[in-house]
Amino acid sequence: MRYRCLSILTLAASLVATLVASAETPSKDLAGAPLAHARQTAIDARAFHGELDAEKIAKWMQIASTCTMAEFELFLAPLTTDEQKLLDKMQSMPAPIVNRLHFEDLRAVLKSGQLSSYYVEEEQGAHLAHTTPALEDELYGAYDCVFASVGPPDGSPRYGDVVIRLADSVRQGAWATPFSGMHFMYAVRGKDARKMQDMLAAGKSLPTAPTNPLSLGFDDRLHFSHYVVTEKHWNRALAYQAILVLRNADDTPAGTQIRQRFGELLTENDTRKFWTTFIPAREENITKAEAAAREPFGYLEGKFDNRLTTAHMTAIEVPAEKLAEVLSWPETQAHRQLIRAKAADVP
Repeated sequence: MRYRCLSILTLAASLVATLVASAETPSKDLAGAPLAHARQTAIDARAFHGELDAEKIAKWMQIASTCTMAEFELFLAPLTTDEQKLLDKMQSMPAPIVNRLHFEDLRAVLKSGQLSSYYVEEEQGAHLAHTTPALEDELYGAYDCVFASVGPPDGSPRYGDVVIRLADSVRQGAWATPFSGMHFMYAVRGKDARKMQDMLAAGKSLPTAPTNPLSLGFDDRLHFSHYVVTEKHWNRALAYQAILVLRNADDTPAGTQIRQRFGELLTENDTRKFWTTFIPAREENITKAEAAAREPFGYLEGKFDNRLTTAHMTAIEVPAEKLAEVLSWPETQAHRQLIRAKAADVP
């Protein structure tokens, strides 16, 4: 009987896989299309015979984000007085939106007057050092996105030494997830994301069998789709992340410091100090306990459509020792008012 049940389950799994594969394949040109397609397939594996265009994908994202916020609200209830205070306070503390860029790419960005998605870069014949991983394009259509961190006051230094600060208005129509696609694949899905990326970079296709540990398929996209947060929910999502960090802080000295930092957020009215406390800058050569005490309360990776022009930028900060060089470039002159030296305490 056990073997018969196993055979039936195997047959059912094969049938579902066939139906999923035969359903409409979304345009890979559109950010979020693979995720919307996964959610569509999850409710019925048969073909819907309807195009997943940009408008429909945007509407799905709004629905998905609203549902996720409702789930957080349900599962976190009831909130403590301090948790509710943070949720309320963050509505008046717009999260910093910052792009980090490799210095060697800055001149090309100034020349074009914009940050561009991988697809736009390809059209322009550009090959910048911050090129998006092919694995993330397979996961959710990342080649159609421009990226920026949402929360860290100075962005994520690992993406470059140039800080590009973006106006809050840039969030209109944007979406985010709590981590990158690469991080999701290895830390959440437990896959060898680097090996998968190397395969794609070498021009190879990923395995299609769901049982292959290097495959990327329906289950991965469906899982990732539940992390989608549209811009109107960004601060709320960050607050919910913070509440979870607080609730999971243990009784160690590091946990005590986390609770102290949470309390400081409730009374801090300076925007930069608030977000520096919310997401402390990474420090090298510190102990495990010190790192635990500095655990970020939250983070979002913002995803924006195709291009962000210099009109969306409030400042471009470069290493102080390179400021004179940047100001001498012909490409800088039209954007000179944005250029300044990075402060000494900004990594």
